[in-house]
Amino acid sequence: MKNLNRYIAILSAAVLAASCSLDENPEHFVSRDAFYTTETECEAALNSCYRNIKSIYVNKFLAITEATSDLFSSSSTGKTDFTLAVSPAEPQFGSNVWKYCYEGIMYCNECVECIGRSSIDEVARDRMVCEASILRAFYYYLLTNTFNGVPFYTYMVETQAELAAIRQLPRTDANEIRRALYQDLKDNVLPCYSEERGNILRGSEVKEQRVGYAFALMLMAKFAMWYEDWDAALEPLKKLEELYGELNEANYPLEDTKWRYKNTAESIFEIQHAWSASGVQFHSTVAPSMYPTPEGDGWYNGVYMPEIGTNVTKYNILTCTSHYAIFYTKSGKTPAENTSYSNAIMNPMPLTYDEYDESLGRYRVKLDLDAIAAGEIRGKKIDRRTIVNLGLGDLKTGATFTAVTKYGKPFCGPKFWCPDMVTYHDSNNYKIFRYADAVLMMAECYAQKGDAANAMKYMNYTRARGGIDPLSGIADKEDLLQELRDERARELGGEMHRKFDLVRWGIWYNQTVQYNTVNSILKNNIRPCHRYYPIPDTECALSGYILTNDEYNNVD
Repeated sequence: MKNLNRYIAILSAAVLAASCSLDENPEHFVSRDAFYTTETECEAALNSCYRNIKSIYVNKFLAITEATSDLFSSSSTGKTDFTLAVSPAEPQFGSNVWKYCYEGIMYCNECVECIGRSSIDEVARDRMVCEASILRAFYYYLLTNTFNGVPFYTYMVETQAELAAIRQLPRTDANEIRRALYQDLKDNVLPCYSEERGNILRGSEVKEQRVGYAFALMLMAKFAMWYEDWDAALEPLKKLEELYGELNEANYPLEDTKWRYKNTAESIFEIQHAWSASGVQFHSTVAPSMYPTPEGDGWYNGVYMPEIGTNVTKYNILTCTSHYAIFYTKSGKTPAENTSYSNAIMNPMPLTYDEYDESLGRYRVKLDLDAIAAGEIRGKKIDRRTIVNLGLGDLKTGATFTAVTKYGKPFCGPKFWCPDMVTYHDSNNYKIFRYADAVLMMAECYAQKGDAANAMKYMNYTRARGGIDPLSGIADKEDLLQELRDERARELGGEMHRKFDLVRWGIWYNQTVQYNTVNSILKNNIRPCHRYYPIPDTECALSGYILTNDEYNNVD
């Protein structure tokens, strides 16, 4: 890790974030003891712990988590994360994840220690120390999911000798890190939250949408599921259930899962973005990759939809794999579905047969608005999430995207679109964690424990909100787990979780090789070692090669 002159960076960000006037005393920029003296100063330093999250969640992180999975593919042919053109010498966006996470961890470590020993109000001090501890755990969550084992430390660096020692830390086993952070959150963070303090809140209820009680519980559960302690995962998940109640349409409308609707009741944590006509306050670049192909002046892949933007920049656009969603007709002049695609996860889609196309040698397909209104097509119920998650065309007019009419393959859907987007100014909030994820984690824990009834009960919450029939009568554990994997895809596809899930389940390589078949460059590049990113060569060199990338040593 490079010496980033961390303290000056914190204070520079803090002054901007706090929008307050600090006394112009030079000691404030050279002495920790002279800085953390007021709540305003502590809050300003804490704000700097948040900023790196926004630098990670951009469209290249979407490539890491979704475009190299079994659900989505990109047409990119460059040497990028979208094609897994990744090595220790060319770590691509992995170097950014490493840099921003460790920079964030250094900020958090300092805040935990310096705010913790400050003389400000005890309640305010405890709240800020807990926030910094939660954010530190989140940065390690991202690091371990991306790289597996990484150097692990939770103390403030005050001397060059300490910095040198950190540079030479080896990888710590990822599950050892997760266990340590689970325990830290349980022992040192959760006790700060109580009914008396009034801070046991859903994510959307926390002032300024900062991290809090619900986010800490979610991280604990995520950590425990990686090391397969299902009871340890259920402990915080049940607390989330007490807080959020039953997941249903009345409490948490499906429409609210769209990222344009900010800080909705189901939210556990959202990255806050904003854009205004008077100037960009913050924007990111995920939505342009989730749009149908822009053709200019409000046209998208053959459909005029100016309401989602008339001047949108084309990025590495994602389309669904055949495993996730496709409606493809048989060759010939009799309109019929190609049965080899009938087992897609998002099946059926509200598409019906259109005109015969001589050039294709089969029938095109088109949106069926009557089927959407009825909630059924070809004798099957249509999952309402199909309309939210998948980009099929204009749901008001029925105009169908060209890629759908010809090939039956949708884009990502309105959940991720940003109305009136200009170039790449994506002002959506990104819903990093929401309650449906926790509900499906409960289902997985019960399936792993052999409790089929409860596993189906929790999966049926998300299925009911989607408007499809409940599961019943599944006793086999592997069948339950397969249903769970598919249900997570229906509910959370595109939300930057999928690769992490597949790696955790131990099926990423086989699943991606089997189903992500469109991008020939990806097919040529993919290796089992790509389940995790390599630590950048520059970081290995700084460690004196104590840090290594053993999985990458024998790559062809």
